[in-house]
Amino acid sequence: MAQSRAGSLALVGGVLALDFANTAGGRDLPEPIEHLQAPRHLLDWSVHASVLPPELAGSLHATLAADPKAAQALLEAALGLREAIHRVGSAIAQRRTPAAPDLATLRQVSAAALAEAQLAPDESGRCSLRFAAAPATAAILGPIAWSALDLLRQGDLARLKQCPAADCGWLFLDTTRNGSRRWCDMATCGNRTKARRHRHSTA
Repeated sequence: MAQSRAGSLALVGGVLALDFANTAGGRDLPEPIEHLQAPRHLLDWSVHASVLPPELAGSLHATLAADPKAAQALLEAALGLREAIHRVGSAIAQRRTPAAPDLATLRQVSAAALAEAQLAPDESGRCSLRFAAAPATAAILGPIAWSALDLLRQGDLARLKQCPAADCGWLFLDTTRNGSRRWCDMATCGNRTKARRHRHSTA
């Protein structure tokens, strides 16, 4: 398996939930690209994506290292949520109706995290959810699940797209004025695909 880049992946999804779905790629390939290979990779990504502050991630790392079963359960829960988000996003990008079990997963994870959250006002007086630092499932998966719900409830889903590169499949919101964005990142998937086509045309 290729080395994980969980702590340095490009955050091109436009919202947290899509960036989380993009921690894997090439799902249709014989060997998909997986970056969340171990619980520590989930923590690395969570710091990288500003889900967790570094000091909390360090504390959780020590807690999970002392309880391998809990660490594995957290990773499995994270992967289950991630794949549900990806399937829902992929369905919407392809103008299909998301599967009910995947939507139920988002609801269940969100509800469980909400039980561990506080509703608190910020300086402007608006309220936001603040998820508990423990358990780790609430601290990490809560913000991700609620990001997915916010996208589904209030996002411009007509702009949700999926990168067409066979070894990618990342999800993103197209924020270009004319909705012309095709690739998750033109500098990577776009140029790589064009170069591959050029090689085939000149072979």
